[in-house]
Amino acid sequence: MLPALLSALTLALAASTAAAQTSKSERLSEADDAAHILKEAADEPAAAAAVGEGRVERAGASLSIAEARPFTEFLEGEGPAPQSQGSARTYTPLTPGQKMRRAFKSAFLDPTAYAVAAFTAGLTQLGEDDLPHKDTEDKVADWGSRTARNYGRLATRRIFVGGVYPVIFKQDPRYERSPKKGFGSRTLHAISRVFVTRGDNGNLQPNWSRFAGTATAHGLANLWEHSTPGHDRVGWDATLRRIPRSFLFDALNNIVFKEFLPDLF
Repeated sequence: MLPALLSALTLALAASTAAAQTSKSERLSEADDAAHILKEAADEPAAAAAVGEGRVERAGASLSIAEARPFTEFLEGEGPAPQSQGSARTYTPLTPGQKMRRAFKSAFLDPTAYAVAAFTAGLTQLGEDDLPHKDTEDKVADWGSRTARNYGRLATRRIFVGGVYPVIFKQDPRYERSPKKGFGSRTLHAISRVFVTRGDNGNLQPNWSRFAGTATAHGLANLWEHSTPGHDRVGWDATLRRIPRSFLFDALNNIVFKEFLPDLF
């Protein structure tokens, strides 16, 4: 009887010790979980403060949110402006629908298109001979007619250069600002973007969209241009003269309005 009682007491003590150890282990695990939760809660304000200050730490590298956010050009349309190689932002091409909407928006809703057409019409009229039989009303009518023709050519070019041909050639019609800081390097970059652009695959390639779109627009302009005694507005010779002038205007537009003007903002 006594040996059996001692054996029962021994088994009971062993079970009690095992239960106590298990309970202690569970309490330690629960304490670790609670400490981990408290640590995460303590880290959240610091992370929120880092975001609020515009900086996020990742793998030992500091990235400024303000630096990663690209400048969206005036009337740029859908999608952020593409970034140069090495940018923190991943390149995302426009869809065909976005390209066409952007082109029509630039052609018909951009007030600069109307202003440029009126201004260039005035320059053209100033360079012409002042015919004695035309009074002020005739000159205003001529200027209005010239403005309409210039706008037609400009709107057609924007649609083809910014929409139709970028869809056909799978190219990005958006301007890509230079990642460099120097005035000379940025100026050369702006000029180069007249002749090269980024394809939908992210690679630089000849700007076929601008070449084809410019030629198409100036060719179609022969349908509504008025001929002159010197035949300097209608025909292949007049068309070929207008094309390089358009590229020169594009280069100046890239330098002033797309490359350096955003610095003011």
